[in-house]
Amino acid sequence: MGLGFLKLGLGEAVARIVAFGATVYLARSLGASVYGVIVLATAILLYLNFLTDCGVDALGVREVAAAPDAVPDLLPSVLGARLLVGTALALVTIAVGLTLLPQPEGAILAAYALTLPVIGLGTRWVHLGYEQPGRASLARLVTELAMVALVLALVHAPGDLEHVPLAQVVGEGVGALVLLRLLPARLRRLPVRLEVERVRTLFRASWPLILHALLGLAIFNSDFIFLRVFRDSAAVGLYAAAYTLISFFLNLGATYTMTLLPVITRLRDDAVASKALYDDSLAQVLAVALPVAVGGYLVGPGIVDMVFGRGYLASSAPLQVLIWSIPVALIRNVAQGALIAHQRQDQLMHTAAWAAATNVVLNIAFIPRWGLVGAASATLLTEMLRTTLAVIYTARLGLRLPGPMRFARIAAAVTGLAVLVVLTRQLPLLATIAAGATGYAVLLVLVGALRFRRGAMPEFAP
Repeated sequence: MGLGFLKLGLGEAVARIVAFGATVYLARSLGASVYGVIVLATAILLYLNFLTDCGVDALGVREVAAAPDAVPDLLPSVLGARLLVGTALALVTIAVGLTLLPQPEGAILAAYALTLPVIGLGTRWVHLGYEQPGRASLARLVTELAMVALVLALVHAPGDLEHVPLAQVVGEGVGALVLLRLLPARLRRLPVRLEVERVRTLFRASWPLILHALLGLAIFNSDFIFLRVFRDSAAVGLYAAAYTLISFFLNLGATYTMTLLPVITRLRDDAVASKALYDDSLAQVLAVALPVAVGGYLVGPGIVDMVFGRGYLASSAPLQVLIWSIPVALIRNVAQGALIAHQRQDQLMHTAAWAAATNVVLNIAFIPRWGLVGAASATLLTEMLRTTLAVIYTARLGLRLPGPMRFARIAAAVTGLAVLVVLTRQLPLLATIAAGATGYAVLLVLVGALRFRRGAMPEFAP
């Protein structure tokens, strides 16, 4: 699994860096208020994306990994079902956006809705189920590069707002075509078809996962909506700048789950092997997430200033709160992978339902009084609850969290990282980050947390 994640993770990381660059460019070119329009429209679009997906990006990986010979029968009907859903949602969204919603948010949302049929034709789940992550990462990178090229060519000032969704539609279309082209020849020749019974079967299996995803999105972006209600679009733009820095790592965590899923599916009947994989996965995500959280907290204001400029310095305080959600969320990603592999989508739904309800209450209580920091605090507390519930459910499968000593070496290396960052804070920001990252890597090896063997991938010590 380590090599699989390396292929997918590196591709995803490069793609996310490209997308991050586009986000920074848009934030600077459009200004906080106009950028907030984009943020709000894309926040709503995420709900529609998950409805279009029909839970296939997770369940499809599991099904392909469990029965690869059934893909020729599965693929055409799944694509037909998702294309139908995506097209219907696009038509409804365009009508509502242009007639009922405030402008320009409604028109921008309507333009973004054109991506929904394209998402319906996505085949990333097939490649991941076949354990071909390199192809999935290539398509992701192509998507982002196409989008960024159009953004740089067409968007230069707030008046170019309408060109942003156009870039996204084209990018998603190019990525979907790449994935279709990379399918085995026998699958590329299959016609898309709509089978009513297959659609029913798909939704019966996936509706808990779809609801879980929608509730998870409510946790992710309800703070944007409440900030718009209680404050203004500028507050949304400032908060989005802080969240952009966080979402890069959260997306990598989701990518890690997708590479973990086919492996843990194959091992789910082997209790010993499953537990070893679960423990190793937690060590891997914490080895990445903890130094990011600690180092990011210490240099957060400098990062905001360097990336977004002084006009976004108010994003620093929420960033320093939100950054602690990274290790919390990545622990949950591992637990979620185990629950999906064991066909416990219902328990995922329960975790998200409790967390979403809690998030709404916290946002209403915190945002009017504390604004951006209140929204960030509500998100962090909600993520902690959500992860706690997921870990409890996973423990019932026999996959309990290892004791703290399993991560003692990683904690020691992170402590050393914090000392290095504090000692070098007077240096230019990039020098401080480089010193911290280099020192942390060295410390991981010195304390024995990371071990190298000839001819094998590096591994974390038990």
